[in-house]
Order: sequence, then C-alpha cells, then structure tokens
Amino acid sequence: MRSFSTTLAAFGLAASLVMAAPLAMAAGKPPDARPTRTPLGKSNFAIAMGGLRADSTANWVRLGQYTFSDDGTVSEQYWQWSQLTRTVRVSTGNAAAGCTERDCVVPTAAGWQSTEASLLLEGRYRVDGDRLHISWEDGQWEDWTLTSLAKGTLAGVELEGNSLGATHGFGNGSNVSWTTRVPAAKVAAADHTAFTHRYYLWKTAYSADTGYTPYIDHGDGEPFWVTHWTPCRDRRCLGAQTHAPDGTVRTMYYIAPAGTSVENRRDTLWHWRTNLADARGEICYTGNSHVKPMLQVIGDDGRFHGWVGVEASLNQTTQNGTADDDIGIFRITG
Repeated sequence: MRSFSTTLAAFGLAASLVMAAPLAMAAGKPPDARPTRTPLGKSNFAIAMGGLRADSTANWVRLGQYTFSDDGTVSEQYWQWSQLTRTVRVSTGNAAAGCTERDCVVPTAAGWQSTEASLLLEGRYRVDGDRLHISWEDGQWEDWTLTSLAKGTLAGVELEGNSLGATHGFGNGSNVSWTTRVPAAKVAAADHTAFTHRYYLWKTAYSADTGYTPYIDHGDGEPFWVTHWTPCRDRRCLGAQTHAPDGTVRTMYYIAPAGTSVENRRDTLWHWRTNLADARGEICYTGNSHVKPMLQVIGDDGRFHGWVGVEASLNQTTQNGTADDDIGIFRITG
C-alpha cells in the first residue's frame, strides 16, 4: 500500500506535468508556423511585376514563379530586366520553320533561356480573406488582392502595394507544377479570340519638334493582335503573320520555348516588321525586335489559359539609347 507521502508526491508530479504542458506548447512552433491555407488553395503563381514611370529611364520588369507552401513559407524564382542594364537578344535554340513565310531561329531576352540568370527570394506569407501579404527575408514586402477564376481551377492576383518600387503587377496561380507544359499544338487549338490582352508598356513617341516623348502605353479588354497560330515544323514552336491592306506581309510573330528544354512553362514571344528586315537585306530581323518572356497559365484541370509575361526589348542597334526601348508587363489570358 502506498504511503500518504508517496501518493502526494505522485500527485505533485502529475500536476507539474499538466502545468508544464502549456509552457512546452508555447515554446514550440510560433503561431505563424502553423499550417496555412495557400492563397485560394493554389501553390504556384506566375506573376509579372514592373516599376514603370513615364518620366524614368530606369524602368524595370520582373517575371517570377511564386511557390507557396502550407507551412506559411513562400519562395520566388524570378528573372529581371532593367533599362540600366543593356540586355541583348539571344537565341533560344528553337528554329521556327514552316509556320510563316520566313523560317527563323527565335531569340529572347538574355537570361530567360536558362535558370542560371534567375534569382531567388524566400519569405513568409499570410492570407486574410482576399488579401495576400508577403514578407521577404530581405525586408521587402508585397500586398496582393486575390480572385477566384475559371470555376475555382485558377486564381488571379493584382498588386495593391509593395516596398519594391513596383507600379504594376498581376498574375495567375494554380496547383499545376512548374515542370508541366502545354504543348504547342494544344496552345494553337485554344480559342485565342476569348483571351484578353492587358499591358502596361513604357515607350516613346517621336516628333521632329519635340524629340522623344516617353509614355506608358496601356490596353485592356481586346484580344491579342494574333488570334490564330500555326504549329511549326518541329511542333515546338508557333508562328503567325499579319498583312497590310495591300496584302503584303507586315509583321511576323513567333512563340517558342525559352530554351531547348520543354520541361518547364517558360515561353517567349518574338515579333518584328518585315519592312525593317527588308531594309537591312535580311530574312530574319536582327535589329530592335520585340522579345517577350512569358510563363504559361494552366488551370488545375490542365486547361491552357494563356500567358503572363514581360517585354524586355532594350535598344541594342541604334544610337538613340533608352529612347528606343520597349519595356513593360502584359498578360494574354482568358
């Protein structure tokens, strides 16, 4: 039989354990390390962001892959281009043949063709209703508004505030992995007339009286200039061309993977006017063409919804410096 003192000691030990339990819990995971619902239940967001001001020649754009985990952490792999760095056009290694009147190897903005030029951010996030707040480890922050799209298979985000100096930003998210890609034939088969082309692009207008006047070109609500794409001979690329009223070919358009690998969602859009190539005696234009890195937007059900992208067409062939730049963000989605 236990003595009274032994029973009392056992009771005291049990009581001390009960009292210590809340303290042990308090010393465990902090509140913001508990499992968190990802933004609208989506893990992977393709997001374009830019610091675009008409009176600046230091404009920049960023195209990123945001990956949210249910422990409240977020990472971003991103590529960035700026007017302060005179990025050139480089080959993707993809030959677009048999889809326009001119067979050309498609270029893109330098860095986009591989992951070697990408940068990485780590941070934490929280979701409050339709509001998303991200705090990066370097002290920067971003605020976004969330919208459910495509019967819940896709999410949209709009930039509301940040400490990065960005003036514009938007993107789309789903649970489709970054290594999943919609093939060119399926992209061509999509209804591109239903996609909306939204853009904010820094450009200049020239007048003999006033010289170059910079401005932010903005559009929203209309389809992209091309609504029908033809698969190229290699089945990796797409091509299209528009015509002037007299029937002559006016602009060449190409879409290709960012590099030779197709195990990712990175695409690029390239377009240029044929009269500029003809004036240089070229079949494929090597001057200041439009190069636009893009990320495919794919819903949870595998449906192709278009692209989120940036333009990084920095002047590399004229004496006009930044006055001949085109830089901005856009999306072609529906």
